Amino acid sequence: MLLFLACSKEETGSTIPKVEYLGFEKFQNGSGKDSLLLIRFRFEDGDGDLGYAESDTLPPFQIGDPYFYNLHTDFYGTDGGGKVYYVDAFSNDTIGYDQRIQTITPEGKYKGISGTMELRVDFTMLLLNGHSPKKVQLEMWLNDRALHESNRILTPEIDLDI
Repeated sequence: MLLFLACSKEETGSTIPKVEYLGFEKFQNGSGKDSLLLIRFRFEDGDGDLGYAESDTLPPFQIGDPYFYNLHTDFYGTDGGGKVYYVDAFSNDTIGYDQRIQTITPEGKYKGISGTMELRVDFTMLLLNGHSPKKVQLEMWLNDRALHESNRILTPEIDLDI
C-alpha cells in the first residue's frame, strides 16, 4: 500500500523522476514482533507524468510487462552478508512490494510535481511462507509514463524481529 503525504507543484525540473530516501518506521503486532515497515521517500518529476490511469492497461503497461508497476522494489534479506530473496511457495515467485501508483499529474499550466510517499511493507507473506529474516534491505525506483527511470535509492540494513 502506498501513501502520499504531501505534494507541491514545481515550475521547473528534469523530466526524469528523482527519488530520495528519507527514513523508515517499524511497527509491532500485539506480541511485540515486527509486522510492518513504512519506507518514506521524497519524489519529484519536472513534467509531472508520474502515475498511471486506470485505462493504462495496454503494452507497455499491461500485467506481466516490465512497466506494469511504476514503483519498483527489490526486497531481500542480508542475514549472511549477501542478498537472499524470498519465494512465495504458492506462486513460486519472489515476494516483492512493487506498486502501481495512480496518476498524480496536477491540473494547470505547470505540471512539475514533488512530495513525499510512504511504501507499506507488510510481513504477512514472509511469515505465511516460513521466512523470518533478521536483516532486510530495499532498493527502490520509479518510472513515469514516458518510461523514464529515476535514480535508485537503498535503505540501510533494517534489523527485524518477526
